[in-house]
Amino acid sequence: MLITRIVIVTALLTLGACASSPQYVAADGAYDHGYSSRKIAENRYRVNFNGNRHTNFQDTRDYALLRAAELTLAKDHEWFQVIDRESATTETKSTEPQIGFAHQRAYYVESNCGLLGCTRSTRPAMTNYAQISTGAHRTRTTHSHSIEILIGKGEMPEDGHYYDAESVVSSIYSTL
Repeated sequence: MLITRIVIVTALLTLGACASSPQYVAADGAYDHGYSSRKIAENRYRVNFNGNRHTNFQDTRDYALLRAAELTLAKDHEWFQVIDRESATTETKSTEPQIGFAHQRAYYVESNCGLLGCTRSTRPAMTNYAQISTGAHRTRTTHSHSIEILIGKGEMPEDGHYYDAESVVSSIYSTL
């Protein structure tokens, strides 16, 4: 009895850990889920965030900005300017094969009518068949967002798409 409870609790905790895996993580590769960045020129970087199937479009944009702000602060700068931005939405359709065995029971109904009336008889007729189908079609939608930034120090210019790095970090972390 105790072992059964331990197994059930462990299974629930494992499922809960999988379901609550963080969205904002470093990507292992260029096309993997998460953020990545690379230096283009002096104080200029390309920041990418690829969402997984659970990440909505707005979150991919916010996470790209968050990574840009973290990168700016890590390089001892205070603000960044968004020079260029690009978003993409990808839909992947897949078909999963399903193999099944179905059992169906049918009945034969016969009516015989004579001079004195009609009689009705029913007898079972068993039918078995195997079924192979292409199964359910799944559509998986993912979003990605890429921005090119220029990082800077000192007085933040007023024209253009400039962001205070500390404000971006505190604002987005408060919603995570």
